[in-house]
Amino acid sequence: MPRRSYDQYCAVARALDAVGERWSLLIVRELLHGPRRYTDLHADLPGVSTDILASRLKQLEGEDLVERRRLERPANATVYQLTRRGAELRPVVEALAGWGLDALGEPRPTDAVRTHWFTERGPSGEAAARTPETAALPGA
Repeated sequence: MPRRSYDQYCAVARALDAVGERWSLLIVRELLHGPRRYTDLHADLPGVSTDILASRLKQLEGEDLVERRRLERPANATVYQLTRRGAELRPVVEALAGWGLDALGEPRPTDAVRTHWFTERGPSGEAAARTPETAALPGA
């Protein structure tokens, strides 16, 4: 399947060409926490099919945002990790998280929840965990 493009000479359009496909930024969100095995990525991205996950990882590799690395023994596993360029997406993901925070509301019965998904920046600039339990607290 050929990659879609906006075919616009615009930095926003080019950025979306790289990370605008469904699941791409969520994969980046997961990898911002460090290298992950494919099975761990799949487990923490409920709803993504294995075909789509593999396809998005390949696309992100092609954009030089993600790289595969083979761990030495005893782990002897392959992990995916962000490249330097991929790690530069951290402020983008954090900005989207901050922007979406007001619309988050209460979890729906069908929503998957992972504690590491709920983060925001506190007044000191440090990341503070925001879970469904703490989100309801005053000042959270």
